[in-house]
Amino acid sequence: MLAAATLTLAACGGGGEVSEAASANEGRTPEEAGRCTEDKVGGTITMGEYVMLPSFAPGQGHYGIRGAAQSAAIYDRLVRWNPEESRYEPQLAESLESSEDHTVWTLKLREGTTFSNGDPLTASDVEFTMGLHLDPAVGSTALTDVEQIESTRVVDPLTVEFTLSEPWVDFPFALSRSAGEVVPEKAYTEAGPEAWKDNPIGAGAYVLERNIPNQEVVLKPNPNYYGGPVCPTLRFVAIPGSQGTFEAYQNGEIQVAYLRGAEFISQAWDAGEQGFYEAISSGRSLVMNNGKAGYDGILTDERARLAVAHALDRDLMNERLTGGRGQATSSLLAESSRFFDGQEGPEFDAEKAAALVEELKQETGWDGAITLVTNTSPENVQTGVVSKALLDAVGFNVTLENVPASQQSAKLFSGDFEMIIGGMNPSDADASASFLANLVPGGSTNISGVDDPALAEAARALKSVETPEEQKAAFHRLQEEYNRVMPFAVFANAEEYVVIDESVKGVKPTVASTMLFDGAYIEE
Repeated sequence: MLAAATLTLAACGGGGEVSEAASANEGRTPEEAGRCTEDKVGGTITMGEYVMLPSFAPGQGHYGIRGAAQSAAIYDRLVRWNPEESRYEPQLAESLESSEDHTVWTLKLREGTTFSNGDPLTASDVEFTMGLHLDPAVGSTALTDVEQIESTRVVDPLTVEFTLSEPWVDFPFALSRSAGEVVPEKAYTEAGPEAWKDNPIGAGAYVLERNIPNQEVVLKPNPNYYGGPVCPTLRFVAIPGSQGTFEAYQNGEIQVAYLRGAEFISQAWDAGEQGFYEAISSGRSLVMNNGKAGYDGILTDERARLAVAHALDRDLMNERLTGGRGQATSSLLAESSRFFDGQEGPEFDAEKAAALVEELKQETGWDGAITLVTNTSPENVQTGVVSKALLDAVGFNVTLENVPASQQSAKLFSGDFEMIIGGMNPSDADASASFLANLVPGGSTNISGVDDPALAEAARALKSVETPEEQKAAFHRLQEEYNRVMPFAVFANAEEYVVIDESVKGVKPTVASTMLFDGAYIEE
């Protein structure tokens, strides 16, 4: 390892290989097409989202599946993960350097960068932003990332020094997610948190023009953008389900489509549509409430959660839900992950599941009743139906509750569920950050509410390992602890494909299928 790891160098460990599904498809990655110039200004790009960004409050734009492209367009990111070259690159930052032991990182900002209101972007704004993410009242999904920062010190107006509580080899990953979306201290303080949610100011390529919650967001170019001219207007719309989203794309109603699910991605591949593909480890699961938001039902018992895991015939689910085109698994990691070492979760065993259910009924008087929340998109409704059939077959009595996607997302993060269809979104850029956020008490995306010391310690241990052998061993240990506690039951990897029309140029991906539109333009 070098004493000074800069963003122009490859990230430690590199990126994962493409999945088998990806390598076998006919999908195409858009060719590099430069960026917007003055002569290309104009037009509108409309993107069909899977779930709209819940608000523009700090730290909401963590995942592409949850509207991160909208947030990144307003705020920009300090760092970008380049999945094609498996390395971190400067975005708002000019450089980021590490000490030899990876506990001190020095960030330099680009000189002359301003927010959309004309105020200069300074190191003090970066320091202020990290403080916002640390405030539980803000509800930032970046909380777990920035908790690793022991201190943030302003060295000079353009330089920040981060001292970490422990070594983090891939710390740039945190700044490539929503922690890297810098909030201007003066403007935020004057506006207040509530007003800010709907009237954000950032250093990104766009400013907010219209926001109809859970329906439509329209962004117009920021004339003060440091990166040069910004070409199109951006419009983001909510379309229920990937089938409807792809149909809207084929009909020319939208030019960018966020597709999730092997069957819909296959449709796009078969049609020869270009886009950016990502296989998401443990992206499809039944999330069980381990005690979040005061829940004290049957799923707080590990035996009930293990019964759910053993009841899932993942191959059958894959056949019923995707026609066999998906990536069925019980493992926390996809086989394509650079960290995968043959780890597996609990296998399908209906007899064992039925025995655990009967044991709980005899011991507690529970009648097998449990409620599973799904969203109203056709693919999620079908997932709920198949899951109910498998669980009922071993003695559960499942009631399905179908809600809109936005409400499902709200229930996930508030703990207002007993069991719900969800999943994690770890990136092979640094999977440790997502597992830490999901599996430690107080983690920003610990949607199950799991609180197990050994599991938490195994998750924390992921951050400081360096060599591929150490990384695989650490993930193997995490899988073993997960198999014991079973906070959620993985049944498949998620697959995401952001389809880009041939007329749209200059779009770049970063972590978690988040699209960056700062250089985008339309070529007729």
